[in-house]
Amino acid sequence: MTQEHLAKLNSIDHASLRMARKYSEGLGDNLMTCLVFTTEMRTLQGTYPLLMQQIEGHPAPLPLALLGLQKNENLFLDESDLGWKTETIPLMMQKGPFYIAKEQDATGVTRNVIALDESHPKLSLESGERLFSDAGGYSDHLERIIGLLETIEASHPHTLEFSATLDELGLITPLDFKCTLNDGSAHTLTGFLGVDEERLQRLPEDTLSSLHQKGFLLPLFMMLASQSQVSRLLALKNDKL
Repeated sequence: MTQEHLAKLNSIDHASLRMARKYSEGLGDNLMTCLVFTTEMRTLQGTYPLLMQQIEGHPAPLPLALLGLQKNENLFLDESDLGWKTETIPLMMQKGPFYIAKEQDATGVTRNVIALDESHPKLSLESGERLFSDAGGYSDHLERIIGLLETIEASHPHTLEFSATLDELGLITPLDFKCTLNDGSAHTLTGFLGVDEERLQRLPEDTLSSLHQKGFLLPLFMMLASQSQVSRLLALKNDKL
């Protein structure tokens, strides 16, 4: 997304706009990773490896779902009507070209507005779900997207605090994954981070209690449990060979 393509959603300029519900490489879904939030980790951990990565502009590493084993690869894309292999899909993938932006009104008060990336390949005038009804109201599809955005907005501060706390406690450690595929090719995943299980086990009881009270302990354990899903990615990769 580029800033010049970001526009405030409105029923005049975008009255005829439609959004594709399908996922595909051509629609911009060929992403190796996507950011995830603490509120969805329980749901995602049974499908995706949940790791962390240092993102520019953020002091602490942020949690993400690993979707592929190399750049521009999403192993969960398929030829089904939906285009995604599983029912569980990260929020950031579901929201498509929409964002919550900040706008100041005439009194200087900042409020949230819905914005969209007008250059996004999922938007067109010809096919997909309408964003607005003939009367100018939100369509059911747009209402669902707005609900997703509200969930993301509400989850974002907790996720940032979760990441900062793990970083402060020294619970984030580099993770390297080495694997050999069925065709004999070797792959190494570097640059990713995860929870340091040994250091977690050595935390004093009062620190664990604090993590629990802040709602950090469950997502922390979900991230640990999800590392076994790397084997799912390997199986999906081998299926494509």
